[in-house]
Amino acid sequence: MRDRAYQFINEGNDFAGLDQYSEAVDSYDKAIALNPVDAVAWNNRGVVLDNLGRSSEAVTSYDKAVTLNPDYSEAWNNRGVALDNIGRYSEAVTSFDKAVTLNPYFTEVWINRGNTLVNLGRYSEAVASYEKAIALNPDDTVAWNNHGVALEYLARYAEAVTSYDKAVTLNPDYTNAWNNRRNALSQLGRYSYEVDTGDEVFTLKSDDVDAWINRGNMLDNLGRYAEAVVSYDNAIALTSDGADVWDNRGNALSQLGRYSEAVDSFNKAIALNPDDADIWNNRGVALDKLGRYSEAVASYYKAITINPNNAGVWINRGNTLDKLGRYLDAVASYDKAIAINPVSADAWNKRGVALHHLGWYSEAITAYDKAIANNPVSSDAWNNRGYALGNLGKYADALDSFDEAIAINPDDAKAWYSRGFVLYSMGQYIDGIDSFDKAITINPDDANAWYARGFGQFKIGEYTDAIASYDRAITINPDFTEARENREIALQRKK
Repeated sequence: MRDRAYQFINEGNDFAGLDQYSEAVDSYDKAIALNPVDAVAWNNRGVVLDNLGRSSEAVTSYDKAVTLNPDYSEAWNNRGVALDNIGRYSEAVTSFDKAVTLNPYFTEVWINRGNTLVNLGRYSEAVASYEKAIALNPDDTVAWNNHGVALEYLARYAEAVTSYDKAVTLNPDYTNAWNNRRNALSQLGRYSYEVDTGDEVFTLKSDDVDAWINRGNMLDNLGRYAEAVVSYDNAIALTSDGADVWDNRGNALSQLGRYSEAVDSFNKAIALNPDDADIWNNRGVALDKLGRYSEAVASYYKAITINPNNAGVWINRGNTLDKLGRYLDAVASYDKAIAINPVSADAWNKRGVALHHLGWYSEAITAYDKAIANNPVSSDAWNNRGYALGNLGKYADALDSFDEAIAINPDDAKAWYSRGFVLYSMGQYIDGIDSFDKAITINPDDANAWYARGFGQFKIGEYTDAIASYDRAITINPDFTEARENREIALQRKK
C-alpha cells in the first residue's frame, strides 16, 4: 500500500512539474487516502493548492504535514508563504521563524521572512532577514533586490541603489531590479543619471509598462517633456487603461505649451477615473491657458466637488474667474483657499489683485500685507502693493514697495516699470526715465516701456530722444496709436 502511495506522490510531482495542479491535487489525495500519515504528500498537496490560489486549503495541508513531522523545515516555510498570501502576516513570520530554527541555512526562508516583514511594515527587521539570505548566498539576486526595496522604505536610498546594483550585476536581465533602481535614484534627485543608465531596461523588456511610465516620470522631472511624452505614449500603446499615465502625459504636454493635446489627454484620464480631483484640476489649468475660461471654471468645480479641501484648486478657480471679470466670485474663491490655508501668500496676493480690479485699493493693500507677512520675499506682492498705493496717491509709500520688490528681484521688469510711473507722478522725470531704462534692459521688446520712456523725455524737453523712444515703441507695436500721436507732437515741438 505504501508503494502505491509513493507512486501517486510521484505522479502528483510529475503533474506539478507540468503546471497541471488540479491533477496533481487528485494524485496527492489518492496518496493520502492510502497513507494519511505521509507528511511529504500533505506538504506537496499544499504547494499545488497554493499555486491554484487556494491558500487557505494549502495552510490546512501544511498543518497536517508539520503535525506529522514537526521538524519538516520546508513545510514550515511553505506554510509561511501560504499564510502571507492570505494576509496572516504575523502567523507567517512565526512559521518562517520555526523553519530557520530547524534549518538556519535555508536561504529561501530568510527571503520569504523578509518579504512578510515588509508587508508588516517592519522594514529594519526585513533588511536584517535579507542580509541573512545574502550572507548564505551572495549571488541571490532576489535577496539583493528585496533588500533594496526594504531600504527604500526606510528612506536609505543610496544603500538601496547599491543593493539594486548588486542584483543587476548578477542578473543584467532583472527588469524589476532595474526599475527599482530607477525609483531609488529619483528619490536621490539623480534623474539624469538614472535615465541614462536605466535605459538598459528597455533593451531588456520594452513591453514593461511600468518601466515606460517610470522613465516618463523621470524625464518629466528633468524638464525633458517631449521625451517624457514619447515614454508615456509607449506605455499607453501597451495598455491604454491607466488614468495616471494619461494624466502625466497631459501634464507634460502642458509644460510644452501643447494645451489642446493636454486637454485631450486629461479627458482620457477622466473617462478612466472620473473621481480624481487632481485630473479635473489639471484639465482646468490647461483650459485656462487656451482661454477657455468658462470650461476651466467648470473643471475646477468638478475637482472641488470631489475634494473641497484643496486650496490650490480654489486659487486656480479664482485666477480664472478674475480673467472672466467675475471679481467678486474670484474673491470668494480666494477666501475659500485662505480658510483652508490661512498662510497661503499666493491666495492672499491673488485676493488683493481681484480687490484691486474692483477698485477697492485699501482692501487690496490689506490683502497684500497679509501675503507679505506670510512670504516677505514675494516680489509680486510687493509690486502689487506699490501699484495699489499709487492708485491711492500714496506715491512715497508706493515707491518704497517697488524698491522692496526690486531688492528681492532686480530683474523684475514690471517693478521697474511701475516704479517709473510713480516717479513721474511725483514729478521726478529723470529718475523715472532711469527706471524705464532698467525695464527696457530687462525686456527690450516692451512697447509700453519705450512709450513711457518717450513720455518722460518729452516732459523734460528731450524731443529727439523722445521721438527715438516712440519710434521703438511703434516698431514693436505698429498699432500703437498713442505713440504715433505723441511722436507727432514731439516733432512739432522740436521745430
